[in-house]
Amino acid sequence: MNNRRLRSFALVLLALSVSFFSDAQVQSRKLPGIINHPSFSLYAPFISFDGNALLFISNDGEDGSLIVSYTSRETDWVQPVPLPKHLSHRLIYLPGFALNAGGKKMYFSAAKAPVIGGYDIMYSELKGSTWGEAQNFLMPINSKSNEGCPSFTTDESAIYFMRCDKMDQKSASGCKLFSSKKKGNGQWEEPIELPASINTGNSQTPRIMADNETLIFSSDKMPGNKGGMDLYVSKLVNGTWSAPVALDFTNTSRDDQFVSVAALGRYLLRDVPGSRNNNELVEFLLPASIKPKSVMKVEGFVKDPSNGIVPSYISVVDRTSNKRIYRGRPAADGSYLFYIPEGSVYEFDVDPEQSNWTFFSKAFDLTTSDKIAQRERVNITLRQPVADDEIPLDMVSLRAGTGGTLDVAASDELKRLVRVSKANAQLSFEIQVSMTGYAEDSVRTNPDLTEVRMDTIKLQSVTGDSTVAPQDSLKFRTVYHNDRTPAIAQQIMTFITSQGGDAQRFTYKTAALPASTPGEKKFLVKAVAKRP
Repeated sequence: MNNRRLRSFALVLLALSVSFFSDAQVQSRKLPGIINHPSFSLYAPFISFDGNALLFISNDGEDGSLIVSYTSRETDWVQPVPLPKHLSHRLIYLPGFALNAGGKKMYFSAAKAPVIGGYDIMYSELKGSTWGEAQNFLMPINSKSNEGCPSFTTDESAIYFMRCDKMDQKSASGCKLFSSKKKGNGQWEEPIELPASINTGNSQTPRIMADNETLIFSSDKMPGNKGGMDLYVSKLVNGTWSAPVALDFTNTSRDDQFVSVAALGRYLLRDVPGSRNNNELVEFLLPASIKPKSVMKVEGFVKDPSNGIVPSYISVVDRTSNKRIYRGRPAADGSYLFYIPEGSVYEFDVDPEQSNWTFFSKAFDLTTSDKIAQRERVNITLRQPVADDEIPLDMVSLRAGTGGTLDVAASDELKRLVRVSKANAQLSFEIQVSMTGYAEDSVRTNPDLTEVRMDTIKLQSVTGDSTVAPQDSLKFRTVYHNDRTPAIAQQIMTFITSQGGDAQRFTYKTAALPASTPGEKKFLVKAVAKRP
């Protein structure tokens, strides 16, 4: 390994100058020089869904032997480190390593006892900078046969893997692809063989994408095969896998097999021949026709103002279908994470166990794929409210086309506010509804001017006769505008009282301001705690 440590500083600087994570949609891009190096060949990469951890094989071992290395990053990749000997030995299926979504749990296949069959799927967890001892995944995933190349959904509630007649350190044969789901009690269901359209010939290396519905795999007997193992993709549509399609943009006459895709789903990572008779790791832009849905990682901490742990419940609801897609609790250190796919608007709620504490809600709009971030960090502070505390009500809005009816998300959030008010009888609450983007006109020039106001104009008549006193008259002018803040506030107040909120402890205030930039329009709703 000394030769890697002796790389010149100039080469490292050159690698760092590569715009590896540029937003530009280039057709291909090499991983930086701290990973790729002209003196070594790299194979079988596996990148975690969050894009911050990577495993790969290289001939960087003693006397050019093959080893498996791990690297991670916060911003830039750090120097790859070979896996410890208890996870990298001659009884390991070398190309079969995989990572969980966050890159802190590693899966692989080994024939080192204790095993159930030949090669069994194992796992190890990263604690600090140390990988733990290998643990057997046990039955029913492992069997008397050989299991390898596990691939998990983002929440690790489903696994895809291959079960093979033969397996050794570098190859496998007679393989079929299987999947299994985790039961409510944490146990795994009996694995189910994927349909014959996928299991044609020697099918291997399943890779379920972060959207949980796009599967990339390899086979040697599928239609359109260019030679050896080729890559194919199938989509899970209404519970049925579609006919596999060859990845012609990356298949060659040699074996095309070990690939990986991060959660954003834009690039496929694989090894390709380099310019110096070596192999390099390169990302290739996935064609739009086969690109999986982008998936965003949401993570952070739930704490109190003194950085203490707050026992609480987390829920994520797809507001398009009104289906809950995630339910959980923060970890022991207060951290949480979940993944949400593009194509919908999601409501993220955190409710504390204690009813007299504040809550948290946030909406994520992932309907525009090119604006989805790879990661969103949201740190949340919950507390028992005191006077002047503000409680954002970001989910409160009116249902479109209903003339002022609160939508489902608003109802849920206001119920939480009523709960907080009942548990904090020493406080009253002022509902503040404001909007930016106020507009008005004497005629209804656009559909957004839904509100009508009658202004009174005082006119004074002039007769020219000094003996006759001027006569005042009134004229009414119709004004069309878009200030719906009073309607929203009144709907909120009505709903609060319908849920048992004390009308004497709730007031409201509204405000409407012109837009500071053309086309800007934004509503802001919050509750401010007050002393009665």
